Amino acid sequence: MQEIVSTPDGTATPGAVLGTNPGVLRMINSRAILDELLRDDASRTVTELGRAVGLSRPTVEAALADLVDEGWVVEAEAIATPNKAGRRAKRFTVDASAGAVLGVDLGLHGIVGLRADLRGVTTARVEEHYADLTSADQAWASVQDVVRRLTDGVDTDRVLAATFGVPAVVDRSGAIDYTVAAPQWVESRVPGRIQDLFPGAATFFDNDAKLAATAEAMWGRFRGVEDALYLVMGRQIGASSIVGGALARGARGAAGEVGGLASTGWPTAPARLEARIASGTDVESVFVAAGQGDAAAVDVVRAFAADVSPGVVQLVTTLDPEVVVVGGEVLPAAGVFAEALAEVVVPQLRHPVEVTPSTVGRDAVARGALARSLRHVRTAHMGLA
Repeated sequence: MQEIVSTPDGTATPGAVLGTNPGVLRMINSRAILDELLRDDASRTVTELGRAVGLSRPTVEAALADLVDEGWVVEAEAIATPNKAGRRAKRFTVDASAGAVLGVDLGLHGIVGLRADLRGVTTARVEEHYADLTSADQAWASVQDVVRRLTDGVDTDRVLAATFGVPAVVDRSGAIDYTVAAPQWVESRVPGRIQDLFPGAATFFDNDAKLAATAEAMWGRFRGVEDALYLVMGRQIGASSIVGGALARGARGAAGEVGGLASTGWPTAPARLEARIASGTDVESVFVAAGQGDAAAVDVVRAFAADVSPGVVQLVTTLDPEVVVVGGEVLPAAGVFAEALAEVVVPQLRHPVEVTPSTVGRDAVARGALARSLRHVRTAHMGLA
């Protein structure tokens, strides 16, 4: 990056932004420094920062002074330099504790909540399983409990953004359009009450499968992949896709919402899954047992894969993905499920496709939600692009 400078008469030197005043130029330079410091957790000297972003020492020093005043940057402990005399160079780093963000996976049968610092490092995690959260009262009580535990010991003023992944269609503005899975949540204003929990923070909602795909693209199997399909499988079923390297949302946020179509086999699959489970046993334990090789449990998982395969075939032939990733409640048995699904789906395709478990894991939705919260903080609070 070139240093942006202007002359007293208002003309700009090469590489400058024409007509930009000194205050704006100083802001642009300070954002370049902040962006560089956020790239990793290492502290940097003025010289190192100037070399990295192409700015002069006085410009870097002025930018750092601004960032320290704003609370985003602090002076770090100097690093010892053996065999070198004289004063150690000052070092600077992002104050990751200056704020906190939340990412919450609010599902029908469980909640996973993550709290992270401004670098995205997880500082707290809460996970709870429930028999059924379709009731608005139960969902609201459970969310309050998880949020309270997630923010325990943290000044609520430091929570800058919170994102909730929900089993619902969410439009581009972030409003919940509709949910077949939990209509009581919308009817009883659960989303609005959740927003009231964070009066000083930005609160967002997004579709759970889309957030999971976002996490898979940032940290998992979708990295570097242009076209991919993410499947949320279990008692809650959903799908999302990456098309041309970008998350597909659709005009109203409903891209991938095929779960209500009878031809997919998805509307009846959860009930058929539970019907195959012996009395006194629950779905979670069956998935765990299948992952450990229990023959009876493996049969249940393979039958479940066969039940949902028509919808998967429809999505795969429509999207032509490079890879299909399986996540959701089935994760403990995702290897078994993916193998069984591929056996049914691939023979129906002109070109084979890889079907594989999520590499992000159980926290995929919550981590995608964290990414959404961090993006807001970095743009709205830090002034970064």
